[in-house]
Amino acid sequence: MPSLEKFYGQYESKGLVLFRMNTKESRESIHKFLGKNASPLPILLDEKNKVGKLLGVWVHPTSYLVDSKGMLRYRAVGVADWTGIEAVSIADRLLGEKQ
Repeated sequence: MPSLEKFYGQYESKGLVLFRMNTKESRESIHKFLGKNASPLPILLDEKNKVGKLLGVWVHPTSYLVDSKGMLRYRAVGVADWTGIEAVSIADRLLGEKQ
């Protein structure tokens, strides 16, 4: 997910909070994967897929942008280009909104 890491690096200092969520693998599998594929992005483990079901995740990856009020504002199903104009303009708009 290089474009997601680049996106995070570009927007972290502007207030972006980013999490990855895993609904399939065990904690041990994730630790093994991260041992071989280091990443600055935190991973939330949803072992029972409660959050995944709540959000309607049926394809991996599925990405959501949530505003400062906790409202889902954008969803990308499948691989997304987080360095593209669409993602950048949505992030700029959401981060620029008054709370």
